[in-house]
Amino acid sequence: MFWRKKKTDIELPEDDRDLRRAYRIQPDRNRPIILTVAGNSYQLVNVSATGCCFRSHNFNEGSQAVGTLKIPSEDLIFPVSIEVVAKQRDLCRCRFSKISESGENAIHAYVLEVQKSWLRQNPG
Repeated sequence: MFWRKKKTDIELPEDDRDLRRAYRIQPDRNRPIILTVAGNSYQLVNVSATGCCFRSHNFNEGSQAVGTLKIPSEDLIFPVSIEVVAKQRDLCRCRFSKISESGENAIHAYVLEVQKSWLRQNPG
């Protein structure tokens, strides 16, 4: 499918080190995806089945952490391991170093749901 570029108020700088090879979306602000690591919760800036991006000053490039992701569509919570592959100011660009197949499938379903919602709101 071909999509028109959606204008957002969040501009993410280009980074050649960002090597995710899956389609990513910006989560719905009314139903954000929450990453919880070491008792701290972060709303994701974007997500794909292979990684995510969030804002925090608590991580450095190369940091690894174990936490949980909460996907609001079905109140799913599942464990993930992340590795910060790039850091730009407070943006932590991460890859999932460990995620279950059901977790990947839940993210794929969420991405599809957000795409369908956007298409319904922006026909033509």
